[in-house]
Amino acid sequence: MIKKIVMLSVVGFMVLGSSAAFAQFGSLKGLAGAVAKPVAAANGVSTADLTTSRGTAVSTYLAASQDLALSLEKAGEAFGVKKEVLEKLAVVQSLKEGNINDKDLEKARQSSAEAQAIIKEKMSATTAPSVEAKALMAESMIHLADGIQKETGLVPAVASLSTQAQSAVSSASPMEMLKVKDIAGTALTLVSAIPKDLKLSKDILGMYMTYAKANNISTPSNATNLLKEE
Repeated sequence: MIKKIVMLSVVGFMVLGSSAAFAQFGSLKGLAGAVAKPVAAANGVSTADLTTSRGTAVSTYLAASQDLALSLEKAGEAFGVKKEVLEKLAVVQSLKEGNINDKDLEKARQSSAEAQAIIKEKMSATTAPSVEAKALMAESMIHLADGIQKETGLVPAVASLSTQAQSAVSSASPMEMLKVKDIAGTALTLVSAIPKDLKLSKDILGMYMTYAKANNISTPSNATNLLKEE
């Protein structure tokens, strides 16, 4: 009888031990799954969503930068200084996702301003532009207006991305922390850069519009409204 009780106790202990081990294994398995799953930000936006938004913002920003560069190139061609303008714009043309940072964007902005200074000097000395020059200036303004419109639309988008990314930093897993911080950094860079870009582009467009009206050159239909938008 005693032997039976001892045997039953041993069997019961083994069963309980196995159940506990299984339960513990299940808990570890669940924890591993939780770590592997992308952590959402406090506002419900996942790291994958932030990555997609960052990619869209950067692509749009680069497209707007190229619009400005193409506008300056066309204006340079209109006034016979295309070569000099393109030399200045080499920095802008080299922009890509890898160099979206304060230093490189400031350098590109400064190069665009220098290109425009070359154009402005020739423009002030040209009071009777040719038919070809007028057509090139009209095309230049179209590209410039397109770039301004793109960047204007980006203002609320990058502000939202910056807020979401900074919020996500506090809830990201250690494995995702660097990625989320990188996204937040890019967003802050764009938040700072876009107003400066827009000021330069609008100053250039305003100058072109004044010249166009004085020389019977067609202007983009949305140009006046773009200059009014803040």
